[in-house]
Amino acid sequence: MEKKETGRGSAIEKEKNGQAILLTIGWLSAVLALGFLPVFLGPVAISMGVVLRRDYDVGKQGNVLIGAGIIGISAGMVIGFLTA
Repeated sequence: MEKKETGRGSAIEKEKNGQAILLTIGWLSAVLALGFLPVFLGPVAISMGVVLRRDYDVGKQGNVLIGAGIIGISAGMVIGFLTA
C-alpha cells in the first residue's frame, strides 16, 4: 500500500480510523448477537475479528472478537430458544 501525504492527515491516521471502525462494528455486533439476529450478527463479529487479526496490529483483540462472535451466536440462539 502506497502512503501519500495529504493536506488533512497522513495515511497512517486514516488506517487507524479504519481500525477503530472495524473494532466498533465488531464489538457492537458481538454484543447485539445476544439478543437480535445471532445467526447474522455473530458472523459479522467473527469477520471483523479475522480482518483485524490479518490486516491490523491490534494484539489479541482480533482473536478475542472472534471468540466473542462465537459466544454471541451460541448464547443468542440459546436465549432465543428459551424465550420463545
